[in-house]
Amino acid sequence: MQAIQRRDEPSRGRATVLPFLLALAPLSALAGCAASSGAQQGAEARAPALGRSAGARPDPERLLADVSWLADDAREGRRAGTASGRAAGEWIAARLAALGLEPAGEAGFLQPFEVPLPVVDGGGSRLDVDGGALSARDGLAPLFCSDGGSAEGPLVWRRYGIVDEQRGLDDYASGRVDGRVVLLVRGAPPLAGEPDSGAEGDDTALVERSSGWGNSATLFTKVMNAKRRGAAAVLVAEHPSSEEGPMAFDTTRSAQAGIPALHLSAAAARRLVPEYDALVAAAEDPASVLLFPSRALVASVRATADVRRERGVATNVLARLPGRDPARTVVVGAHYDHLGHGGEGSLAPGAQGEVHNGADDNASGTAVVLELARLLVEAGVPPAGDVVFALWSGEELGLLGSEHWARHPTFPLERVAANLNLDMVGRAGDGALTVLGAGTAAPIAAWLDAAAPLAGLELSVNRSGQGVGGSDHQTFLKREIPAVHLFSGIHADYHRPSDDVERFEAEGAARVTELARALVASLQSEALEFVA
Repeated sequence: MQAIQRRDEPSRGRATVLPFLLALAPLSALAGCAASSGAQQGAEARAPALGRSAGARPDPERLLADVSWLADDAREGRRAGTASGRAAGEWIAARLAALGLEPAGEAGFLQPFEVPLPVVDGGGSRLDVDGGALSARDGLAPLFCSDGGSAEGPLVWRRYGIVDEQRGLDDYASGRVDGRVVLLVRGAPPLAGEPDSGAEGDDTALVERSSGWGNSATLFTKVMNAKRRGAAAVLVAEHPSSEEGPMAFDTTRSAQAGIPALHLSAAAARRLVPEYDALVAAAEDPASVLLFPSRALVASVRATADVRRERGVATNVLARLPGRDPARTVVVGAHYDHLGHGGEGSLAPGAQGEVHNGADDNASGTAVVLELARLLVEAGVPPAGDVVFALWSGEELGLLGSEHWARHPTFPLERVAANLNLDMVGRAGDGALTVLGAGTAAPIAAWLDAAAPLAGLELSVNRSGQGVGGSDHQTFLKREIPAVHLFSGIHADYHRPSDDVERFEAEGAARVTELARALVASLQSEALEFVA
């Protein structure tokens, strides 16, 4: 599931109402999966209408084995577009083929598409001037928002690079900077009555030590201010009072400025511009004649940011179980990609480079789809409509896989009666499960009420027809196709390396599989009308 909380927010228990849930009732307390005998007998009597098979049952050991394979360190976090991500897709395709399902992709079971790869600092960033160069060992690194490439021009000074109409400050009041390389100091000038409000404390959000400047003093805003006024490249230097070296290149942030942008230590800035300390002192004294020097600080400087933003091939995996009526196709989907080695989307910024295995998110949903496919095949009876099993890639990058398929469907989209999405269903061991989107077709809520006791689950059902939740069911809702998302809740391991297989609750996932089997039969039992 896509990231749904800010990095500076504490993780919350799954019973907490999440920001993206609309009108969601609190999860009910449930000890185990107990149900009253009367309710259980009533549910059993309805079993044939719900599609409950008297044969094979969901197998917790199979589910555990599949999650163990997908969440093994050898999969390297299944990041979309990487070799390990594609290998996971090929393994899933082989599993579906072994069941005897028909391929429903573009290349057999696969549908390839391009995704952005994790941004990389290539280590070769530098500044070239007459008589020498500065490189990483001299205190220089690319900023998180930098594009790769080089730009050359005169070096000009623009103080803190702040444009703040409310406070009457415009560090570009002296004119545009077309074709120039702009040097700025990191932070913000002191505010009247706030003698300690100098350098920024946290560039990832608001300015902590200069809160009065707000976003106008953040790094990305500084770089974009310069770009909008024609800058060819931007250099942001540490304040002279700082002894910090260049910031480590941050792969957790996706903003792109579209020009080279470098961060310099104060020592590197002094080597580039010997009067740097005097310029900064003048920047904090509006009466100084050095406030906006008219001349270029250096006649020509070439800024090179060795930032690599490349693209890779990801694959959706699609298989079809033919049914009696293709016009009642249900797409049973789950994304199988996760965060790779962290970076953007990770809620453990100190764990960059560590494998994020994503056992719950979303090896669990992938395993349930595979187990459901096995059960429906082994039933030996064609379902009422086609069932398409769709394992998406690129969900963590913005629902890229399901969106690509919806724009380039491998069978007519008008055949799709409904979507059942399984994303994070690996923590239902206590029998509690949340269902999102139950109001997107009128009968769904009643079907859930009837199916829950059969599966040994107590459901917290969102009956609103509004699209909620950051997962692949949104792709279908925006096309006015009823969609239901099964979800066992957020937990402290979400988008962290600790989301690993030892915390997967296989018995709970088996119950979710049983619920999914009943829902597929119900979703194909009558024509559905989308409710917005």
